[in-house]
Amino acid sequence: MEIIVGRKGQQSVAITDLSVSREHCKLTSNSDGTYTLENLSVNGTFVDGKSIVRTQVTVNTEIRLGSSFIVRVRDLLPSPVSVPSGHSSQAATLSSIEKEYQEKFRKLKAVYDRYSADKIAIQKEAGINNFYRMLPMTLMSLVGLTAAVLPGLGNFAPVVGTAGIVLLIYSLAKSYKGSKENPEKMEALNKQFMIDYVCPKCGNFLGFVPYETLANKSVCSFCKCKWT
Repeated sequence: MEIIVGRKGQQSVAITDLSVSREHCKLTSNSDGTYTLENLSVNGTFVDGKSIVRTQVTVNTEIRLGSSFIVRVRDLLPSPVSVPSGHSSQAATLSSIEKEYQEKFRKLKAVYDRYSADKIAIQKEAGINNFYRMLPMTLMSLVGLTAAVLPGLGNFAPVVGTAGIVLLIYSLAKSYKGSKENPEKMEALNKQFMIDYVCPKCGNFLGFVPYETLANKSVCSFCKCKWT
């Protein structure tokens, strides 16, 4: 059995300490009931106050991750805590972990669908702003053309001109506001998407790739976690 421990790890207890990396260390079960503890983070993994690269521990060993998170090995292991006694129990634990990854992966479909819908909404808003930008000139041109064909409309030129100026100011203000807000909305949308659309195991961003494409691929490009 192998467990990645960290803020995005597979351990039983939740870790929110920011000095603990997403994948901070790794626990691998040994045939004699002990575990091999391997550090994966620049913030360090400590046993008996000493920074380790790799060492052997028991379920009762107290370890420190990062600057302040202290925990015993047994509290990181899947419940119920027990020393692995055979291949069947290890397989059952791995199967449970894999099912958890698969369930979390399926939730990414809603994340991608929401991102796509929000992106389309922003693009539509940008299209409307472009329409407002072109509207005054189009109307003024239309009025000018109509006045040339129907000279009698010339008497209404002051009214039409005033209305055109008001419409022009309104349209420019609206298009300016949209041109400023839309890029900010898109940037915020992309940032949130890069936080949410990640591999359920390693936490790496999966790219701006449709969910269906990832599902067909079935494994993570980074950690090779199986999703389906």
